[in-house]
Amino acid sequence: MSRRGRPLAFLVLFLPLAACGFDAPAPKRLPPPPAPVPPLSMVSAKITIPAGEIARILDEKTENHLADVRNKPIKCAIGHCRLTLLATREGPIEARAEDGRLWLRVPFGIDAEMNLPGFLSMLRASGNAEGIAETETGAKVSRNWQLVANSDAHIQLDNSRLRLGPVKADFTDVLNNNEDVLARPLSRMLDREVEKSVHLRNQVERAWAMAFVPIRVAKNPMAWLVLAPERLKLSGPSVEHNALTLDLGLDVRARVVVQDKAPPRDASPLPPPSPLTEAAERFSFALPATISYADAAREALSSLEKKPPVVSGMPLRFTKLEFLPSRDDVVLLARVCVDQSWDPTGLLSACGTGYLRGIPVFDPETQSVRITHVRYDVLTENAVLAAMRELAGPEIPQALETRLTFSVSHDLAKLRDSVAKAIERPRGRDVTIAGHIDSFAAPSLSWNADGFVALFSASGTVHAEIRA
Repeated sequence: MSRRGRPLAFLVLFLPLAACGFDAPAPKRLPPPPAPVPPLSMVSAKITIPAGEIARILDEKTENHLADVRNKPIKCAIGHCRLTLLATREGPIEARAEDGRLWLRVPFGIDAEMNLPGFLSMLRASGNAEGIAETETGAKVSRNWQLVANSDAHIQLDNSRLRLGPVKADFTDVLNNNEDVLARPLSRMLDREVEKSVHLRNQVERAWAMAFVPIRVAKNPMAWLVLAPERLKLSGPSVEHNALTLDLGLDVRARVVVQDKAPPRDASPLPPPSPLTEAAERFSFALPATISYADAAREALSSLEKKPPVVSGMPLRFTKLEFLPSRDDVVLLARVCVDQSWDPTGLLSACGTGYLRGIPVFDPETQSVRITHVRYDVLTENAVLAAMRELAGPEIPQALETRLTFSVSHDLAKLRDSVAKAIERPRGRDVTIAGHIDSFAAPSLSWNADGFVALFSASGTVHAEIRA
C-alpha cells in the first residue's frame, strides 16, 4: 500500500473504532510443559572404622567375663571327662586389619574344674591357665543395616596347670584337644560385642537423613540444591588401611529450587541396601535461571514505551503486556493503541486488547531468552488487531520480536559461581559432604506457570565421609 493510501485506509478501517475499546476473547491454552526430570546421579560415601577404634570400644564395652562353660563333656586322656571353666579377660583387646580380615587378640585367664570319668567321677581336678585368643573376624550387613560379625577364634595357652590332690599335670593338652569348648563361646561373645559396639545403622541413617537437607547455593536470588534420594547401595564391609570400611552409593535426582525459604525436607524411611558394583562419584543436576513473566513483560513494555514501533507510518502505543504460558508456546496479551501524529487530541486513536503467540528460545551467544515466530492469534483477533493485520501485515509481530529479548547472562554467571563455591565447601559434622564442579553445559530453555526458565546442567564429583 502506498504512503498516500495509508491515511485513507486508516480512516476507513479505524475511524469506526475510534474511542472505542474492543477486547478479544481469551485464547485457548494448554498447560505449560512439565519440568524436565533431573538426571540420576550418585553420591558416594565411605564409612571407615579404624581397627584401633574397634579395639577401644570393645575394651570399654566388654566385661571381664568372657566365657562360662559348665559341666561340658570333653575328651581326656582316660576317657570322657566333664569340664567347668570360667574365662576372664586379663588385658586390653588389640585389633588389626590385614589380608582383608579383621583380627582381634584377647588375653585371658582360666579357672577350671574337671571331673574324671566312670568310677573316678567323684574325683575333681582343678587348674588354671593363661592364654591368648586370636580371632579372624568377618562381617556382613543385614537387610536392616545391622553389622553381623562372624569370628573364628584360635586359642593359645601358656602356664596351664591341672592339679588332682598333690599331682600336677599340664592342662594344655586337654584344652588343645577340646579347643571348641572355649573357642566357640569366645567367638560368640566377641561377635555379639562387635555388633553391639559398631552402630552401623545409626551412621547410615544419619547419612540418609542428611541427603534430604537442602543446601543453599545462592543468596540473591536465594537458591537451594535439593537431592531426592531413590536408593542406597552398599559394597563391603572390606578391610583396608588397618580399618573396616563400607562403600555407600546414594542414587539421587538433584535439582536447584529458587525460593526465599529452604524447601521442606521430605525424607523417606531408610531403605534396605542394594548391591553397589561401582562406587562412582559423578553427579549432575540442573540449575534454573528464571525470568518471571511479570518482569519480562515490564522490561518489554519499557522498551516499547521508550521507542514505540512505527508500522506503516503509524506509531503503536502499547499500554499493557502480559505473558500467558501454554504447552507449545506463550501467548502475549497486548493492549495497543494506534495513534496519528496529525491527531493531537487522540480522539481518533483506536485501542484494543488482543493476543499474539510466540515460541521462546534460548540464544547461547547472547545468553538471552528470545520470543521468536511471533504471530497473530487469529482465533481471538478483535476488530482493532484484525484491522491492523490487514493494514500492516507481519510488521507488528516483527517489530515486537526485536523487543522480546531478555538477557540472563548476569544471573547465569552469578548462579554458576555461587553454586561452584557452595559445592566445594564441606558441610556437616558426623557426615561431611563436599564436591567439585567440573563443567557447566550450555543452557536449554523451558517455561512453567511462573516464568521462563533457562536450565543449565552442572556435572562433577561429590563425596561424603561418615565418621564412626
